[in-house]
Amino acid sequence: MIYVGLDYHTKRSYVSILGDGSEKIYSGEMDSQGELPGFLRNLPDEVKVLFEAGYGWPRLVRLLKEVDVELLMCQPDHNRRIACDRRKSDRRDADNLAVYLKADTFKRAYMPDANVRDQRQLVRNHTCLRHLSTGIKNSIHSLLAYAGEPKISSDLFAKKNRPYLESVKLPPLARQMLDNNLEVIDLIDDLLKRMDSRIAELNRDDPRARFLKTIPGVGDFTARLLLAEIGDIRRFPADKALACYTGLTPRQYQSGDTLRTTGLTKEGSSHMRWALVQAAWVAVRLDPALGERFEKLRKEKGCGTAICAIARRLAEVVWHILTKQVPYRPQKPQGEGQPVVARGKPESKDGVVCMSEAQASP
Repeated sequence: MIYVGLDYHTKRSYVSILGDGSEKIYSGEMDSQGELPGFLRNLPDEVKVLFEAGYGWPRLVRLLKEVDVELLMCQPDHNRRIACDRRKSDRRDADNLAVYLKADTFKRAYMPDANVRDQRQLVRNHTCLRHLSTGIKNSIHSLLAYAGEPKISSDLFAKKNRPYLESVKLPPLARQMLDNNLEVIDLIDDLLKRMDSRIAELNRDDPRARFLKTIPGVGDFTARLLLAEIGDIRRFPADKALACYTGLTPRQYQSGDTLRTTGLTKEGSSHMRWALVQAAWVAVRLDPALGERFEKLRKEKGCGTAICAIARRLAEVVWHILTKQVPYRPQKPQGEGQPVVARGKPESKDGVVCMSEAQASP
């Protein structure tokens, strides 16, 4: 067996190779595109390659697709010997990766297949365009305020207000900037409509998306985003594991009798965390039990903590729905002072998942 530690970069990569013994077989730098695939292909024995998750790792997977090696990926922040190295270099990183691989002392990172990676790019690009559109709309608000125009509506960009935006009297330069911004918004809206159609088409052929859309606050886009960010639900052994992946769980520090919890860990998928929080704001209005739970937590801990707790609970419900392939059913409010979510092992009832089956604390 040959163990290869690979510090991969777009142009140049550093390779460190260990054999079954304690000796180092090879250590050197090479061209990532031209030399690396042929070098690994010509190694004489069974090959394992370990690299760190980072910018451009899908490119490496595609590059080595035809090479008969076992590719493994690890998270950089879990490799303390690399992250905390005072003399960090590509050579030392590759050496450490080879040692981790041979000793099997690294935490393996999930590598989604090409289909999941493509869907992630679709929903992330959709989110990027939405944020871009919001930024341009905010700049229009600033432009009108600078020109001294009064605010005519809380939703300035509703269809009924478009004639006002197209005819409002402004100085020539401000008028030109407003027209440019409106043109960009129209272009982004057209792109988003086409992407929404593609997402809806993917969801029609996927029963998991139909189940997720039964959750209040989850539509076509959010369902596809959740599926793309989660990938294989089997890699999460429990609902709490999926909640941790979203970064919606609190940090903990314990030493002796001292136990402190601080803000959210914010680990894992930031896209999924954002989508669940957005869905939670809708869910507390549509689901009476969630609304009751939100109001109780809001009075105790504030609005931000309360909505994050609801979002975390939705993450746990997503795990139950995807693992059991059943729809969501709202639970009736339990009344003041009684838990909305029952404790104990979650079980499905009559082919549905209700809020009493998620087991989580705020």
